[in-house]
Amino acid sequence: MRWGREAGAVWLPGGARRQRERRAEEFIVLLRRSAALLQAGRRPDAVWAELAGLHEPCPRPAAEAGCCLHHALLGAHATVLLGEPAWEGQPGPGDPQHWQQLAGCLAVSRVAGVPLAGLLERLADALEDGQDAHQARRAASAGPRSTGRLLGLLPLAGLGLSAAAGSPPAELLTGPPGWLVLATGGGLAVVGHLWTRALVRRAEAPS
Repeated sequence: MRWGREAGAVWLPGGARRQRERRAEEFIVLLRRSAALLQAGRRPDAVWAELAGLHEPCPRPAAEAGCCLHHALLGAHATVLLGEPAWEGQPGPGDPQHWQQLAGCLAVSRVAGVPLAGLLERLADALEDGQDAHQARRAASAGPRSTGRLLGLLPLAGLGLSAAAGSPPAELLTGPPGWLVLATGGGLAVVGHLWTRALVRRAEAPS
């Protein structure tokens, strides 16, 4: 049921963005839990199977790459049992770059002998700082987004005021002059909307 609700929520306004943020938060939690288990004395080859039991599997009959954390963690455990490095070419759900970073931590620990728990904690801290910075940028751009939506409604408000004053919009827009005004206003509204979106996206982009 939960998996079905999450899949449907993607189609809601802002649903894809919220799902990306939730996946990133889940990944950070996974890193911290992995580090805690390693610090408690768990073997690296047993961590993924133990963590898989903490996540509900999706209802798909056959596990696919990235379908859910449960199946991804079981797949990583099976890969380790076969003597191959986990997470290399087998990302879990969410941002593939996060799983590449996890695979990089495992490789550094395996080759250089650096404690894996510390690497995972530092990666979690870095990703958490990035999430906080992203949310701060979104909060800072909330005002310009609201202003852009308000400006987009002004032409409709003007037509409503015209009708309330006793001058129906149909009479004002009848004939070539009215069509010219309508086309010019519509074009400027579209350009303004696109320009506002570009500015907001540039402001939200990481520096």
